[in-house]
Amino acid sequence: MSETAESKANSTQGALAIAAALLLGMAAVLTAWSAYRESLTSDLVLKNYSEQQAILSLANDAYIRSGQERQQEISLFVETALAAVASSEDDTTAVDYLTQAIMSEELRAAFEWWRDEPEATTPPTPFVPENPAFADLPSQVLLAEGEAYDEQAEALRLAAEAADANSDRFDLANVFFAVVLFVAGLTTIVQRRSIQVGFLALGSFGLIAGLAILVTTPGAFELG
Repeated sequence: MSETAESKANSTQGALAIAAALLLGMAAVLTAWSAYRESLTSDLVLKNYSEQQAILSLANDAYIRSGQERQQEISLFVETALAAVASSEDDTTAVDYLTQAIMSEELRAAFEWWRDEPEATTPPTPFVPENPAFADLPSQVLLAEGEAYDEQAEALRLAAEAADANSDRFDLANVFFAVVLFVAGLTTIVQRRSIQVGFLALGSFGLIAGLAILVTTPGAFELG
């Protein structure tokens, strides 16, 4: 081999070695960053699921208390309605006592609407949406509270699933970066230039693929 050819070969080998080193360095940095983001995202998955369970407990508690309130409201309404039927126009003591001393303000308003609008519902009952006071009943307030908690829990579930999907993408990116590290490492060992070029091309493809996954993953380049 002539001195010129040998110099050219050495120059090419040096360029290939530099390219391999650059691939190794970029893949190592991107692997570390992707692993960092995956760790944070996994923590977010656990956090969202944990908060979801806590919110669901609050929702269940609200539903239980709503049912208890509803039973009390129905029982008190029936008792008051029977007292109203049994009382005379001159003696409304029992009804007045039940409505003024026992009933909540909201139930009293619902009862009075029912008493003043006997034909408004079939069968006649104050526990209907048509009753303006119905939504203010403690049972309905608690029911709405439970439904609001359910909506929060659903939002947390969706956020956890989205974070879990992102975590999987970070893992997939790391698979490509691992291939790059392996191939670039082999490039520094083999001596045949055609094989080195092939390895570098494969490594470059893996690096681009992994980077593309990172770029298209929400929050991939956020610090926290």
